[in-house]
Amino acid sequence: MKQLSKIMLAAVASVALAAPAFAWDFSASGSATAKLNQTTVKANKDANALTGGGVGSEGGGISLKSAHSDGAASANLTYAVDWADGGLDETLSVSGSKKVGNWSASAGTSFNLDRYGCSTDNITNARCGQQTGEDSTSVTLTDGTMTIKLGDAAHLSSQNVSTSSAAAGAVSFDTADDDASVGAFVGAYNGVSLGYKISDTMSATVAYQTSADVADACGLGDNTMDGEGATYGISGTGLSFNGTFGTIGVGATVCNAATADKGTSTTSAVGNSTAYSTMGIGITMDMGDIKPFLSIGSYSADGSQSKSSVGYSGNELGLTYALGNDTIVFYYGSKVDSSTTTGTAAEDMTTTGLELGYNTTVGPAALGIGYGSQSVAQTDGAGDGGSMTDIEFNLSYSF
Repeated sequence: MKQLSKIMLAAVASVALAAPAFAWDFSASGSATAKLNQTTVKANKDANALTGGGVGSEGGGISLKSAHSDGAASANLTYAVDWADGGLDETLSVSGSKKVGNWSASAGTSFNLDRYGCSTDNITNARCGQQTGEDSTSVTLTDGTMTIKLGDAAHLSSQNVSTSSAAAGAVSFDTADDDASVGAFVGAYNGVSLGYKISDTMSATVAYQTSADVADACGLGDNTMDGEGATYGISGTGLSFNGTFGTIGVGATVCNAATADKGTSTTSAVGNSTAYSTMGIGITMDMGDIKPFLSIGSYSADGSQSKSSVGYSGNELGLTYALGNDTIVFYYGSKVDSSTTTGTAAEDMTTTGLELGYNTTVGPAALGIGYGSQSVAQTDGAGDGGSMTDIEFNLSYSF
């Protein structure tokens, strides 16, 4: 694998060296962040408050890029290395577009060269943690008015329009997994969508999902409440709208999907299934230096037989206030977890978050200063009375 990585790196470098002959532009980029923070956490109302933090730092991802354009055609090659999910994330990707007449087509493909998850047994685990199949991708066609996407793509928008500070405090859906922002619980999935530009200020998209996936409803819904297995598939529909009305921007997305047992050559289909539903609304206002925002979202997954469910609802509101090149951020968010187990509902767990931040620049570096807090309320839950506060100074530089 190390040899393969060297080959890929050499390929990108070769393209860069040949740039004058083939009109390829080459660039390399990276980033670094250093921070000083103090975080105090209280697990519940009866627990002791624990304070930690200090100075920390992290290097951002490294990207080597080469781009080429020839009239109506363009291509981009990227080799990227980053640390994610407990291991080295190494990706080689290529994308391109071309216009013929009124229509433009675009697509891309990428492969992970990851090595995380391997043990010291390099014989039996020589390929553990790596990509095991072809990359899933999509093809996009557009004439400027209609846009068609077919394949694995982010067909719908979550409509989250919130801004947060350098500190931790913002709430999110499904913190143990996707850590998605409040809004429609959507992501990339295998399907088809048609986007239509209604006017210069309004657009709408309809999307249809159908695939053999079992845990990818609307792109992020992965809660299979009835124990669905490999013989299941997913189908669903979604709709999004975005428009600007004077100084107000409005976006809305809804998506509904369900699993269905396809059966096998020796077994009949059964009634187990999970129904998914999600909704997101985003509203912004442009008042010059002051820009308020509001994000609303909900998500539910319900098992037809188990009667178990996962449910979230939340909202975020706040504003950004420009002071010349500097920005003040105010954020308030609330999330309610109303999940049930085998039809027995627990009391809703409510998490509220607050952030106040100030962003500026010191020469070429970006400086963020923030205060954030969270609190949890659930009378019959172990997390009742839990709280967290975070004060953070964040200095970052991109190069």
